[in-house]
Amino acid sequence: MSLPNSLFSMTSLPKAQFRAVVTCGFGSDLYPLVEPESAISSDEDGETGAAAHHPVHGRKHGQTKALLPVAGKKMVDWVLERVEEAGVFDILVLTPASLAAPMGHHLRARRSAPSTSSSSSPTAKVELEEVPEDIARRGCVNIVRWAAEKSFIKTDFILLPCDLLLSPSGANPVISLASLLDRHRNDDNLMTTLFSERAAGGVVEARKDGPPEILTIYDRKSSTLLDIREMDEYDEDEVPLRTSLLARFPSPTLTTGLLPTQLYIFSSTILPLILSETHSRRIRHMDNIRDLAGWISRLSWRNGGRDAITYRAKGDVDREDGLAMGRSTTQPPVLGSSGKGDAKSVFGHESMPQTGANTPALVSRGSWRANEFAGAGAWREGSAQTAAGKAAGSGGCKVVVWRAADGWCGRGNTVAGWVEMNRAALKLLPPSPPPTNTPSGVFISPDSFLHPSVYPNLGEKVGIKRCIIGKGCFIGKGTKLTNVVIMENVVIGENVKLDNCVVSNGVQIRDRATLKDCEMGRDVIVDTDAQVKNEQLVVEVE
Repeated sequence: MSLPNSLFSMTSLPKAQFRAVVTCGFGSDLYPLVEPESAISSDEDGETGAAAHHPVHGRKHGQTKALLPVAGKKMVDWVLERVEEAGVFDILVLTPASLAAPMGHHLRARRSAPSTSSSSSPTAKVELEEVPEDIARRGCVNIVRWAAEKSFIKTDFILLPCDLLLSPSGANPVISLASLLDRHRNDDNLMTTLFSERAAGGVVEARKDGPPEILTIYDRKSSTLLDIREMDEYDEDEVPLRTSLLARFPSPTLTTGLLPTQLYIFSSTILPLILSETHSRRIRHMDNIRDLAGWISRLSWRNGGRDAITYRAKGDVDREDGLAMGRSTTQPPVLGSSGKGDAKSVFGHESMPQTGANTPALVSRGSWRANEFAGAGAWREGSAQTAAGKAAGSGGCKVVVWRAADGWCGRGNTVAGWVEMNRAALKLLPPSPPPTNTPSGVFISPDSFLHPSVYPNLGEKVGIKRCIIGKGCFIGKGTKLTNVVIMENVVIGENVKLDNCVVSNGVQIRDRATLKDCEMGRDVIVDTDAQVKNEQLVVEVE
């Protein structure tokens, strides 16, 4: 499903070297914020009157994971904006067929809405493709294989989930999507991926509550990724290492302190590998993209593994990307065949400063002619020794580590992760003017965020501490909210107390109710004077 932009002609854009592929899953770990497709029923017969469950007929998904609100935007919009700011204008969104309708509606609305991105580049072309349900339920690897079979992916591509957020700690981040793309191009990597320290995502350090232990093996000196596996795959505390690995990388780093962000930049070289009938059985049984990345990283250093991958010829590697060369601080400007610097650029229009936002060199290697790089010959010869010196660390599979000091890096694929994602996203929003229309006695802490539509709907003496409240919500007088995340169109009565709760769209909480450590699904109605603690409240579907 193509979503064209009528404001400009796509023919005016360069042919993209990279295609961004954004996967939007079901969100099974986000219950009760995202409800399962099957009908929901209560397992308990002895329900009290604390939460009245009113059936809603004909509803399958109460929420779509990619469209969950995050600090006033939809979750997927944060990802799309980062992709556009990195200079990638060709985006493919893959979603299960059952979720395609709301996703398509949102993308069309996004196309017509004013851009909130800081990029000065034209809005990207976004294509939405419906993945068959049976394929979607078999995991991301099978989704990518399906997309490659359908020729939706033909070039180098960036694979990232709809629930990833990078919130750097400073104004000039060390790591960004643009910098990852540059590294992938400069090193001519087979795969480049981003991992984060566990603490960078605010995850629970206790392994029983946080993400599972992932063993990451990499060479710290060259940043070469060697293997990714779950610790459950190993018996006891022993981790066997192949002698061929130790021969090439004598001092590998083994750690369970890193988490994969599921952001991968793949060379098109892996597409024949994914589509190969020889490996089809192995690939179809891979549960997630981490398994594929681990397999590719092992193939890249094993003695016989490189034969399974069709590596680029040396001549292809020597033809540096125009984007990498255009951004280089040592490479002279690329000249036209005439050898004059005042000629028009190879794109057929006048050159502009090569910044991360407007660099138009996201082009395929095949679109660059050899004579257009004639002026760079002297630079190549002068840097030959440097290139030879770093040859041992270039290519292959590389990992970039996002440290806790770099800021927040995490995924909103669990309820706890989604809450932390909301808080981290607040730091990315521009400062807003103080409200002027709040009733008397209202207290709102500086670390809270309220959609502008909420301020007129606040009652007197409302107290809000460390909360995020979406648009269209009403909050009655005397209500106290602490550490609460509220979605949209929620009605909260008078003298209600909420502490450490998550509230979905359309919830009604009546007067004097008290809830602590609760998660509420869509359209739940909490009765007057209810006392609820540590519960998941959902609507029953008949």
